[in-house]
Amino acid sequence: MLRTCTGIAFVALVVASVLLGGVVLLNVFLVFACIGLYEYVKLLETKNIHLSWWFYVVALVSYFLLTYIPLGDKRIVIIMSLLATMILLEVVRKQFEPVATAAYSVLGVIWIAFPMSLVNILSGDYGKWTLLVMFILLWLSDTAAYCVGSMIGKHKLCERISPKKTWEGSIGSAVLTLTAAAVMPLLIPALTLTVWQTVGMAGVIIVSGTFGDLFESLLKRSLNVKDSGNILPGHGGILDRFDSMLMTVPFVILYLMIINL
Repeated sequence: MLRTCTGIAFVALVVASVLLGGVVLLNVFLVFACIGLYEYVKLLETKNIHLSWWFYVVALVSYFLLTYIPLGDKRIVIIMSLLATMILLEVVRKQFEPVATAAYSVLGVIWIAFPMSLVNILSGDYGKWTLLVMFILLWLSDTAAYCVGSMIGKHKLCERISPKKTWEGSIGSAVLTLTAAAVMPLLIPALTLTVWQTVGMAGVIIVSGTFGDLFESLLKRSLNVKDSGNILPGHGGILDRFDSMLMTVPFVILYLMIINL
């Protein structure tokens, strides 16, 4: 019961922030980003990898630059300079495995802060309905993969990383998600994508979302932890709920850029 209530509340918060957009969307995902970054730091500490305070600074400054400040191409130059500075600071710090710590610092910024900020960019450039459909298809894909896999799954998709994922679940998820995508333009007239464009986006979501889930599973397995946190009772942490989305958003934006050339 608690897991169900938590899931409903989480989905309601995301949907409400997407529909309200603007400052609400910016700030809600800023909070998600902060929690995700904290969870990431705590995960690494289980393996005696301690990131410096510069990690938080660079990650949050990158988020603000990409979402709040209209500096155009200058933002990328500033962010790359910050990343380079962070690497140098981590390397010269007296600590265990400084090169690995520097690599994990860059990974955290790219994997968590960037995608969280791209959610706002996706909404601003392509509309809140496109963003909402992305989330709906992503949630449907994850849920269908779990349900179909639990019922008829026998062939492991990637047992070394995630023993519970099966090919049957992935195929069933793809069929249901692509079918749902085909009717989204009919259910949401405000959506600016055509049926085939939405189906194409669903294909991107299915593939990138699966890899996003597998990547977080690989990270947790390498650190010997079950969940990224416990802020969402029955669901784990923020990174557990956004693992697929973190990998999906950049590819969805790339797809939309290509079809709008």
